[in-house]
Amino acid sequence: MRLLATLCLGGLIGVTGAVPALSANNAAPWVGTTFRGTPCRGEWMNYGPYDYLQRNAIPEKLTIVERHHFTPAIEQLVAGEKVVPNIDYTLRAWPNHHRALYSIIRVYLMGNVRLGQHKGSTPECYLQRALNYSPEDPVAHMLFGIYLQRKGKTEQAMKMYQQAEKLDPMNMQVKYNLGLLFARQGDYVAAREYARQVYNAGFPLAGLRERLQSANQWQGVLSNNSASPD
Repeated sequence: MRLLATLCLGGLIGVTGAVPALSANNAAPWVGTTFRGTPCRGEWMNYGPYDYLQRNAIPEKLTIVERHHFTPAIEQLVAGEKVVPNIDYTLRAWPNHHRALYSIIRVYLMGNVRLGQHKGSTPECYLQRALNYSPEDPVAHMLFGIYLQRKGKTEQAMKMYQQAEKLDPMNMQVKYNLGLLFARQGDYVAAREYARQVYNAGFPLAGLRERLQSANQWQGVLSNNSASPD
């Protein structure tokens, strides 16, 4: 699936400093609209919500959900019709759970109704709820950018990537996605600058390099004392 080429799962780290845990009294309302213009809606629950950026401070809360709902089979989308209901439960408890957000994006881009796609909400609704709940989360912004880009909403995707970069200026995954988007828009000056930053930092994905090479825009991107990512 092409989406996987634009996301390095090892980069979904986010900010994990030890901060006070959120209580279940901090609401995470459903906000915004679907791409079709209907209000975002979803079920409520008595567990959570908890901020994924605070997961290191409250690991036991995360373990409960990941052990029983966001299992490896659910994350890998191989649990049949149980996939979406369990991702939905995870995101209702942890609205900005990065890997669960990425999983629901994958489900909808695959269009696999066998996964129970008719249940739960849509990716844009989960993502809007996540950003409303945790507006300082750079990874949630990046994930929304990836989804918007895949849905052809390029200008909105650019804004999401740029906000993610503002929140986390050293996040190479964000810079990589910005570079890809600039390259696809034909802005090779910006794309080359982002490529220089990410590959001089040792970023592993080759898609941006390959796109620049195919456009004859790769030469001179890397500094002389930097190893090639080949």
